[in-house]
Amino acid sequence: MGNQQPVESIGLAAPSELTSIKQLHLKVWYLAWPAVITTLLQTFNGMMDTRFVGHLSNSAQSLTATGTGGQIIFILTAVALGISISINSLVAQAMGAGNISRVREAVEQSISLSLVAGLILGSIVLVMRPQIVTLILGNDATAKTSALLCIQFLFLPLLATPLSFLLNALQGVFRGMGDTRTPLQVQCAMIAVHILCDYTLIYGNFGFPKLGVYGAGAALALSISTGTVLLFYRFLVKTDSGMSFAAGSFLPDKNWYLKILRIAIPGSMRSILRILAMMSMTGLLAHSLQATSSIAALNIGIPIEAISFMPGVGYSIAAATLVGQYLGASNIKMGIRCANAAAGQGMVIMSIAATVMFAGAQQLSQIFTTDTSVIVLTADYLRINALSEPFIALNMIFNGAMQGAGDTLRPFLITFVCLWLIRIPLSWILMFTLHLNTIGAWYSIAVSSGVGGVVASAVFSRKGWIKKEAIRA
Repeated sequence: MGNQQPVESIGLAAPSELTSIKQLHLKVWYLAWPAVITTLLQTFNGMMDTRFVGHLSNSAQSLTATGTGGQIIFILTAVALGISISINSLVAQAMGAGNISRVREAVEQSISLSLVAGLILGSIVLVMRPQIVTLILGNDATAKTSALLCIQFLFLPLLATPLSFLLNALQGVFRGMGDTRTPLQVQCAMIAVHILCDYTLIYGNFGFPKLGVYGAGAALALSISTGTVLLFYRFLVKTDSGMSFAAGSFLPDKNWYLKILRIAIPGSMRSILRILAMMSMTGLLAHSLQATSSIAALNIGIPIEAISFMPGVGYSIAAATLVGQYLGASNIKMGIRCANAAAGQGMVIMSIAATVMFAGAQQLSQIFTTDTSVIVLTADYLRINALSEPFIALNMIFNGAMQGAGDTLRPFLITFVCLWLIRIPLSWILMFTLHLNTIGAWYSIAVSSGVGGVVASAVFSRKGWIKKEAIRA
């Protein structure tokens, strides 16, 4: 197996047999809680531009610009996240096998591929951004101001796309090694930089010029750059990895690129499917009897609901890391136990959050709007979808576990079935055939989420994904 040595030389704990239920749950919790907080902070970080831009004199056009720009950036981020998922799996399995040379190769080639992909995709979108923005916003007189502002906003973040891809890759490396705390620490630093730069550059404080949405883009690019530098420094200097790197070792390797992309592509496509499904749901709501109020309710309801399902993201990361490491250590039985423990913890926490969301649906809705019709629809959304939160936990965590084993195809297919064969068609039937309008859309979201949890649990329990490991030690 090449240059193999104990995993302890990396400075992180080797995957060991967990003999008690307490040890098992503590192991899962140790990995999950920093990932949960990191995800919440990432959501908060993404809201900073909205918060500051919303107080500009031309706030409506500026918010449209940053909102549209955010959608374009999120498509690129979906690709970066797919690569990050792949890296997490490959590094975790190599770690579990105790194969340090394999870990080093995975890190080198993931960094190389991330930079290449980020450079190519970022350059294409940077050059094409006027056409892309016009396609989204249109070219009529009312949209021109927002389009010009969006083009300004995107300039620096798109220049930083290679760093954004590298940042996601390095997060995958650390998580694959079993370290979810370092990404959390770096995320805190990124938020501090983002808030400071937003305040300074958007409004022109501390002697800087007032840059408006261009300043918002600069703040985002600077926070990404800060996070990338800190994570790279932490890996090269602070981590006792037992690995050495040479400049030539980062040159593209065809076999490694194919290995990473085989896992990454379905993972990226899964994220894109979710984005397109959300756009389609918005389009359906736009044809409902309460179109404006319905879309507003969805845009308020999802961020509130996110507080409930964010723990599922953290436990999904924990499950992916532990399943990958134990698969690499040829102890898949322990990996399955960890995934089940993660699912159990995630269901309990998300069920508690869902209970609060159900009970306080109206009060939570009133925080974000004073429009009575929007409050009613948002409260309905929260109550109906609160019932599906335990199933969302199962969906997220078991899909994460399969991704940790290097199988991103099954999670992709589950997502495709639940969103495009159930949610969107069922929404159409309930809304327009049975005339339930907006409530029909809410029920379709809850039903498809419930089916997703049941299907993910069944697919995971069948263990077909075990054959999909990306590394054979």
